[in-house]
Amino acid sequence: MKQKNVMRGLAGLSATLLAISGAATAVASTRADFINSKLGTSSFKLVEKGDGTGDSIYFDSEFSSVQDLIDAKKQFAEEISEEGSVLFKNINAALPINKASEKVTLWGMNSHVPTLGGEIGSSVAGPDDAVFYGLEEALAEKEFDVNQDMIDFYSSDTAAQYMRMGGFGQPGHSLTPGFGPMYEVNTDYPIGEIPASEYSDELLKSADDTAAVVVISRDGSEAADYEPNMVNTTSGDSFERPLALSDYERQMIALAKEHSTKVIVLINSDNPIEIEELKEDDEIDSILWTGLPGMYGFLGVADILCGDANPSGHISDTYAVNSLSAPSMVNFGIYTYSNSSVSGEKDGLTETDKADWFEVESEGIYNGYKYYETRYEDCVLGKGNADTTEGSSTGEAWNYADEVSYPFGYGLSYTTFEQKLEKVEVQTGSVGKATVTVTNTGDTAGKDAVQLYVQAPYTEGGVEKSAIQLAGISKTQILEPGESETVEIEINPAYFASYDETAVKADGTAGAWVLDEGDYYFALGNGAHEALNNVLAKKTGSEEGLVSVNDDAVINADNVQIWNLAAKDMETYSANVQNALQDCDINKVIEDTVEYTTRTDWRKGWTAVTSITPTEEMMEGLRNSRTELTENGSGTTWDKDNGLKLIDMMIIDENGNYSGAIDINDPMWDQLIEQMSLDEAIQFIEYGGDDIENIDSVFLPRTYEQDGPIGFSYDQVAGYSARWSKDLSDEPTYVAEDDENADTSMVSFPTEVVVAATFNTDLLEREGELLGEDGLWSNISVINAPGLNLHRAVYCARNFEYYSEDSMLTNILGKAICKGAQSKGLVAAVKHFAYNHQETNRSGMSVFFTEQAARENELRGFQGAMAENIAGGAMTAFNRMGVDYSGAKKSLLEQITRTEWGFTGAYVTDMINGADYMNWRDIVFNGGGMALTSSAYSSSEIGLMEDVKAEIAKDTAFQEALKQNIKYWLYNLVKSNAMNGITNTSVMESVTPWWQIAFYGVDAFLALLTLLFIVVYAKKLKKA
Repeated sequence: MKQKNVMRGLAGLSATLLAISGAATAVASTRADFINSKLGTSSFKLVEKGDGTGDSIYFDSEFSSVQDLIDAKKQFAEEISEEGSVLFKNINAALPINKASEKVTLWGMNSHVPTLGGEIGSSVAGPDDAVFYGLEEALAEKEFDVNQDMIDFYSSDTAAQYMRMGGFGQPGHSLTPGFGPMYEVNTDYPIGEIPASEYSDELLKSADDTAAVVVISRDGSEAADYEPNMVNTTSGDSFERPLALSDYERQMIALAKEHSTKVIVLINSDNPIEIEELKEDDEIDSILWTGLPGMYGFLGVADILCGDANPSGHISDTYAVNSLSAPSMVNFGIYTYSNSSVSGEKDGLTETDKADWFEVESEGIYNGYKYYETRYEDCVLGKGNADTTEGSSTGEAWNYADEVSYPFGYGLSYTTFEQKLEKVEVQTGSVGKATVTVTNTGDTAGKDAVQLYVQAPYTEGGVEKSAIQLAGISKTQILEPGESETVEIEINPAYFASYDETAVKADGTAGAWVLDEGDYYFALGNGAHEALNNVLAKKTGSEEGLVSVNDDAVINADNVQIWNLAAKDMETYSANVQNALQDCDINKVIEDTVEYTTRTDWRKGWTAVTSITPTEEMMEGLRNSRTELTENGSGTTWDKDNGLKLIDMMIIDENGNYSGAIDINDPMWDQLIEQMSLDEAIQFIEYGGDDIENIDSVFLPRTYEQDGPIGFSYDQVAGYSARWSKDLSDEPTYVAEDDENADTSMVSFPTEVVVAATFNTDLLEREGELLGEDGLWSNISVINAPGLNLHRAVYCARNFEYYSEDSMLTNILGKAICKGAQSKGLVAAVKHFAYNHQETNRSGMSVFFTEQAARENELRGFQGAMAENIAGGAMTAFNRMGVDYSGAKKSLLEQITRTEWGFTGAYVTDMINGADYMNWRDIVFNGGGMALTSSAYSSSEIGLMEDVKAEIAKDTAFQEALKQNIKYWLYNLVKSNAMNGITNTSVMESVTPWWQIAFYGVDAFLALLTLLFIVVYAKKLKKA
């Protein structure tokens, strides 16, 4: 009797479990799309049903193996540093070093642990057996005779106590990243240098009669910034400012000077360091800027040191005497709204709002050299109170020579060159050119960068204008002594037009790109300052009062040509243009909040805005309440069988080769997207993490999107095999898990600042091609790169991920690298769009600026790649523009980029770090594309899209916005390597993913178990 009851109980229990399991299987089957998106699986697979004669590889690799690619990247990274390192100073021909007769002593703890890349973003990382070339390793490979005693000392326990170890414990880093809210600045910054007292007499003797190579280093980091009041609390070292030399660095340099035949200083930093004292010190023979050279770049530096390569780099930022002297530093730091979440004010902001902080960019258009050079001209011409003490780093009358050590664009060579501006051809409405002849007048072969600048006519009290701005660049091939080359530089008047917010065009709208009537001066120069001196000499007819801060500077009025515009033009470059960012100017929202820098009076613009009380209108944006789901419209079409595949949207030429995509405005795109289900659409937008969701209904396979600017980030994709699956093993670039290069790091290149210093668009295009090759060999279709934000402030510790303080250099280089990537089927998603100028409290911080400054500086840097649709995407920034999240700023994402620029790329957010201000509702409604997250919304107040699917189904406007966002993604993915292996005869066949097999297995097991218990129970019952 007892056994019978047990069997009955077990049969009942197993039957209950079977019912539960069966119900779970049924529910899971109805939610298969969602579960597949979470697990990276699919209920379908692509199968080729054609005759097998067509070529389904639309983007081919030029390499026969991944090892060949890795070798090419190493060599190319070395070449970038050869061309991107900048020679600032070289007296007595101290460089190059003769390896056969000169022994080298490396000086400074940071020669032992230099900074190679950024921390987190653009970090140099790889597997444990990866080889990263620091200076020691590079000199060893290049067979320098190096003082081993000094290397051993820096490797000792004595030296180790001074070593920089960043917030994540990375050698060569001092900055501590912070991803949470900060209300006080981080003040600790260890330089990582060793005091003179630690050097023994015996050790110092080993350096006698050797060439000193001194390393001065500052690191960079995502989610961190330098602060003016930082101190070194760990080792006893001290400095006036973190970007100034420290006491221990000065002590070490003094020892190097005392014991060496020559002193060569390497500047290992992407943030400009204050080096005026080194420049003026006659005992410092050479200064070579290396930047952060990445995994292999120090090999190129070694080539320069020994003369195997001739430096041809030019600096992409101004090196100021005092790093705090720029007006952009007036409002840089931590500033909170008066009703912040920690203010205690009733009805104030909340922690969830993530909106406590703001930054006012009071410098207007006068960023970087546009400030220093413009104020310099006004000093020379006696205008605008330019020589006032306000803004002077000495406290006395402002003087250019006291403010700038090395101007933007400056750089030396081991040889000399002569440049002649032969001809300038300019016509509004078309792209013109400048013709320049370059001759090597020295005795060493080398390349030369050609920089063309322009000065537009300025009326005092009118639209603000920089006295000089970069118009275009070119670079020669290697020229032998006496050899000449003629280069042409593209001139586009659209890029030296000024944005006038007050102009009213013929159509009655306000805001226009204006070319004022008058003379436009085009000039060459070794940097912006030399070009401006040439302009001033030309238009004044005299060199009197002109100041040069570099001994090699030449003033040549003959290297200037004038183009005259007879009448003001505000229509040619203003089609579809109108003011779109007026709400980002705090003075347009709350009058007289800030005093902007102006040429009319240089005494203005030096007062920080430390507190703002938001208006009710501002609070609507700060509380993230711009949009809501509503019931509207008559519905939209989903799940329609139109018989289309994404591959049908690709254009194939008569030879069977990829030739582009069907125009995005073609109705076929809408018909394709009608095939999707609402579930697929929600998942594609809501789970846009590193995986780009497959959309089975349109035959989009799963593909991948990864950072970053120096190569695919190793912390996201650990090698070439990481994104491959075995069912793709027939693709020619497939890398298996057991391949010897399966886990090889792809972060191969120097940082963007080093790349920018090459001033070489061919080099940038080739870098893009090699990034595209990595995409082919790693099965990744989208790269979140390049970074195109400006170096607004030298204290931003993420400047390493962006090219320059100059928007035009950024524009030109951004186009070049994106062009290279595009040619290999890699979608370049430029970032961080827009206004990521400060890492501290970047998530949710309000950034205020004038619309003129936005369009002429920050946005112009992005405009080239985006307006010409060379970039296939853009990653939006964490910050707000005004009070609205940048990834949901409709006037930016739709009016400026779509309507004015004609951008057809896809948008993606940065990592969702504050799900309620970076909310999917605002993102979708305002054209922000895909949300970079896999789980952030599940714990947010707004919740998941899938949880309110019923409400979404009633909101026609929202659904149409969903479709539009997805259309841009599909349009760009069909032009990518994601299509490799797919043809129009490919079909989707049903497969059962492993999780569904597991459900079925559990059901079967429980069914058998239940049956067994019932049979046993029946037998027991019969016996009874």
